[in-house]
Amino acid sequence: MALISNLTVKLGKNSYKIVIDNNFPFKLKNNFTKIKGYSKIIVITDKTINNIFDNEIYKLCNELKSEKIILPSGEKTKSFKYLEYLMNKILSKKVDRNALLICIGGGVIGDLVGLAASLTLRGIDFIQIPTTLLSQVDSSVGGKTAINSIYGKNLIGTFYQPKIVIISLYFLRKLPEREIMSGYAEILKYALIKNRVFFSWLKNNGKKILKINSNACAEAIRESCKIKSYVVSKDEKEKNLREILNFGHTFGHALESITGFSSKLNHGESIFLGMYIAIKFSIFLGFCKKSILHEYTNHLDKLNISYKIDDYNISASPNLFLKHLKFDKKVKEKKIRFILISDIGKVKVYKLNEEKILLDFLKKEVF
Repeated sequence: MALISNLTVKLGKNSYKIVIDNNFPFKLKNNFTKIKGYSKIIVITDKTINNIFDNEIYKLCNELKSEKIILPSGEKTKSFKYLEYLMNKILSKKVDRNALLICIGGGVIGDLVGLAASLTLRGIDFIQIPTTLLSQVDSSVGGKTAINSIYGKNLIGTFYQPKIVIISLYFLRKLPEREIMSGYAEILKYALIKNRVFFSWLKNNGKKILKINSNACAEAIRESCKIKSYVVSKDEKEKNLREILNFGHTFGHALESITGFSSKLNHGESIFLGMYIAIKFSIFLGFCKKSILHEYTNHLDKLNISYKIDDYNISASPNLFLKHLKFDKKVKEKKIRFILISDIGKVKVYKLNEEKILLDFLKKEVF
């Protein structure tokens, strides 16, 4: 493997490596020697990834003498229906607690396989091999697993850490432009919540990332994973610090729910929208200056990335939006908690005590 760098998510006995390289991880044994001791290995992917990387996945399965399960593609796979289907397929292969699942795919498959791993026989090991820029910098790291509910996104899940995360730039070269832009949303989020220097670097290198420049992508992925690893190491189960990673997500998830988790709005696009609304809400509440919004919008304008609801033809109202916001995971004692911003690199947690404040904001600034 053409190793670029590696990091460690420090979680005591649950610590694991994040390996970043240039190639598809054929020689998995080189970075994860424990793989030789598993009783059964099952590779799980989706139809889209299997079709694009058929030969590569075949070689990996052959090397590991593993079996393979292929799931449908798309957000709607994160459901009770496919969780049950996947777990029955795994159990039909007569696994024991020394079995290993290898997930090859984006965030949808990663979340679903991670949840299945945490539940099967009360927990079996799994490995993340994320194939999208979005999953490489976000969902593959940190141990959050989930499926969606009719009430909202990621409301049913567990915290369950992988044994290793292998990130390969190889996959990015075959991603459509829309998926690369989607991943860029999470990269930008890390800069906004934790590192102004990184934000300045993105202003100079954003176009290179969108064009899959290897050096720029590797640096963006490394810095994003470094920030997330630090936060997760300090707060594995989102008791306090980790909630800052949800910047833009409370608003974004509500929009995904309103659009029925359809292809009309993918996750990254919802986060661009969510961060835009979150910054505007921060200004509305007097937490930050308008110049922060200008820096955000100017950057996205230069990259030709849309960040307004009207750009996506989403039909909603303040009251409907509020209804979906109330199903957010961060709601405590019926109070919605927002991750807002006071400056680039500095966030603020805000608990909404009066719904009228939010409704006034939505009517004046969003809808």
